[in-house]
Amino acid sequence: MSYKVHFVGLVCFYKEPGARLALLPDGLTPPQGIDAHYPSILVAPDVIADSQGWPDDSDTQQGIFYLPPCTISIEGMDTPGDLDVSGHDDALPQLRQIDPAFQIDPQSASTSARLNIRQGTLTAHSIPKGDALVSQLVVPHEGAFTITVTPTGPSPARTLRLQAGAEVIVGNMAAGGVYERAVPPEDPQYSHFRIYEKLSVNVVTLPAPSSLSALSAPDTNHWFFVDQRGISLDTACTNTGCC
Repeated sequence: MSYKVHFVGLVCFYKEPGARLALLPDGLTPPQGIDAHYPSILVAPDVIADSQGWPDDSDTQQGIFYLPPCTISIEGMDTPGDLDVSGHDDALPQLRQIDPAFQIDPQSASTSARLNIRQGTLTAHSIPKGDALVSQLVVPHEGAFTITVTPTGPSPARTLRLQAGAEVIVGNMAAGGVYERAVPPEDPQYSHFRIYEKLSVNVVTLPAPSSLSALSAPDTNHWFFVDQRGISLDTACTNTGCC
């Protein structure tokens, strides 16, 4: 048995020995003219066995959990084991190749959320009805599993207990995955891709890729993909890698 985690929007996979650190760059306070991006967890409401510490509002009732700046831990995924990235890293845009000055200090990188990936099979895919690349992690795990969100501030941890085999999206997108501003190609200063610049210890300039590899769609029944909400994600909101 296994469960799936899909990474959608602005997520950089930082290479560590035998692991990947998924860093969601802080888009909560973006440069002027760029849509705010919100870290979130999206699940189907009927797979939630228990939840603790979340507001009871219309979003959480739909399975949309917006996150404070935090660290995310998903049971099983952050346990040391075998991690296969052969179908992942080389398919994503590499930020240091876009600007050689780009460098990440994992401890000080400006993130809205982060999580460790230490086992499973990680693959890259084209988002259905969009242009961005997303990542899918299949984690071998028996039974239900727990997601723990630990805020960076003084707030207590929040948890979600999900049924066996549930699909999870970890997103870093505008609210609802819908963007308020259309960004003309001639205005790269307003590209959402610029939010990745916040991860670098050096001042860098990161223009969005003009095109990305055409890959297979993720193997998924998650409502976000089935409802085709990913249609607004273009090359400026793709997953990336580094270092």
